[in-house]
Amino acid sequence: MGVRVTSADDRADRDIGRLTAALGDATRRQVFFAVRACGGDRSKDEVAATVGIDRRLAGFHLDKLVQYGFLDADFRRAPGRSGPGAGRPAKRYRLADAEVLTALPERHYDLLATLLLRASRAGGESGDQRALERVGYEFGFEVGAAEVAAGRGAPGASLTEAMEGMVRLLSRYGFGARAEGGDSLRACACPFEELAFDDPERICGLDRAIWRGMLAAFAPEATLRVSTTRAGGDDACIATVHADGLG
Repeated sequence: MGVRVTSADDRADRDIGRLTAALGDATRRQVFFAVRACGGDRSKDEVAATVGIDRRLAGFHLDKLVQYGFLDADFRRAPGRSGPGAGRPAKRYRLADAEVLTALPERHYDLLATLLLRASRAGGESGDQRALERVGYEFGFEVGAAEVAAGRGAPGASLTEAMEGMVRLLSRYGFGARAEGGDSLRACACPFEELAFDDPERICGLDRAIWRGMLAAFAPEATLRVSTTRAGGDDACIATVHADGLG
């Protein structure tokens, strides 16, 4: 029997599925971030106290995070406790050495996990490109429509107003966006950058769908075309807004 070579797409599918399964639960995300925030290791009792949940529930989620490869665990005493009266070593949890996305702000990690979970429910597979882009577009439209409802934009906005609304929302979600040249958007950051470099087709597709959904909430007749991407080796992601019939 020959040895099966794992392709980059196979690895990306596995990583996306692992992320969705591991962090799709809101309590589990809190548990993960409680361990990540401490900068060291934590017992289930310490995590339970931080998150405000039962110690058994904390242990369940911690062990699931170990199972999915996000945390490592071993049995040892807390720092400063030793000798005959120190008690039995406790199971302590810390970020896995191979942990990815450790630099992401919690809200961006939470957003990615939520969108991937939605895509897995909508399309059957978390890596399905059409499901990812559909979910991304719907999310972008939702947050854009919320801006309109709050009076910070209007459907059928002018090109300038639509660009302002997009820049405001994209910057809120970690894209580091700014308007450029009247009809262009430049994003110098990406909230999902680590996965985007590993799997640019899927994650960049998700990004662009979010952008298009936001634009549709402000200017339904406008279209967006991406010319450069950070994951493709460029300094920034640049998109041009084509606004037929807009001012």
